[in-house]
Amino acid sequence: MLEGALKLKMPITAVCTTQQLDVSMKDIALTVEDWATIKALELLFLIFLKPSRRLQSNSYPTLNFAIPLYLKMINKVTTMQQELGGQSTIGIACGAALQKLNEYYTLATNQQCKHSAVATICDPRMNHGVFKKIYPNSTDDTRRARARAQFEEVCRVYQRREYHLNAERIEHETALAEILDNIHTREQEPDSDEDLFTMEGLSFQEPEWRRWMLEPRPGEHTDILKYWSAKQYQYPIVAQIARDHLAIPATSAPSERVFSNGSDIITKKRNRLSPSTIRYLLCLRNWGQLPDANSDDEDADDEAEE
Repeated sequence: MLEGALKLKMPITAVCTTQQLDVSMKDIALTVEDWATIKALELLFLIFLKPSRRLQSNSYPTLNFAIPLYLKMINKVTTMQQELGGQSTIGIACGAALQKLNEYYTLATNQQCKHSAVATICDPRMNHGVFKKIYPNSTDDTRRARARAQFEEVCRVYQRREYHLNAERIEHETALAEILDNIHTREQEPDSDEDLFTMEGLSFQEPEWRRWMLEPRPGEHTDILKYWSAKQYQYPIVAQIARDHLAIPATSAPSERVFSNGSDIITKKRNRLSPSTIRYLLCLRNWGQLPDANSDDEDADDEAEE
């Protein structure tokens, strides 16, 4: 709407200033300041346009983009507020937008909700290094450390779960190893030198989550699925975390959009469709195999049912 008004600025101004039949039109004519406010409002709304399209698109974006896009919006709105002044009309609007953004961002990144930060770090294109980009100042060390601590805590939870899942297998392998060791000891030669090379103690190994944070980041167009298929043996715990967290959708808008199409499929004339048929039609439309729902598309749905 604002874009359309700005494109029609000249004819709107001309009509308002030359109106003879309705003199009151001159009283509501927009001034230069009003047009400047509309332009600033357009720029403010454009800040939210790209993140909304990216997080709610039909490509089903996942949660790893939530924090970077949130902070980009916050930084852009803050910059606009500083440029236009906090007491200006747009400055006040920026303040209200920042209040709401910070409220949602705090809810999405608090101690109980670790999913967003963990999903971001599990994305090899961003990892923990992206937090240095979005938190560049030294005053943001606490925020970076919080994301790091959240990822570390999740890694420890997965490690404990993996340990309990494999406890029985480890006990079985240990018992088998002891049996084989006893057999080997009995068969060992009296003057063997094998005792000189017996390993003692445990070698130090950097925790897996720390090694992952030091992993070089690939390019933007890296296929994450292929990347983790190659790295899952090098980082088994982080790979499990990535498999769980990178599958979380950024928003529920795409799935809600699919269910909303149900009212267009089940109509008064077609209220006896079986659940499986409805499921097929929903999937086919969402996959682009059928046109969008309207009154003229019932024939296409009937063909799909057949």
